[in-house]
Amino acid sequence: MDKFSVTEVAEGISEGQNYDERLRTEAFSLEVMKFEPGDSDEEHAHEVDEIYHIDSGSASLEVEGEKQKVAPGDVIHLGPETDHHFVDIKEEMVVTVMYAPPEHH
Repeated sequence: MDKFSVTEVAEGISEGQNYDERLRTEAFSLEVMKFEPGDSDEEHAHEVDEIYHIDSGSASLEVEGEKQKVAPGDVIHLGPETDHHFVDIKEEMVVTVMYAPPEHH
């Protein structure tokens, strides 16, 4: 069993970095991400499925050119090769993201 506190992981993310990978298996990887107000998240796509859980804060997620507000408790699935990025980050936002299969860093 693996157990950790998302809040504690987010508090430990150092300045200049916005994520901490906490779990990795052959099937998936899991990260805790933290964005500060005004941060920019460059538009990008991954080769794998992604599932986001918004833990705290709010922003908009722009997916394939369409914006949608996201808030705590929201779960979002993005298929492979889906262009996306967070925008309008006005408060600290913590997001747990799972990549399946694991994302390569």
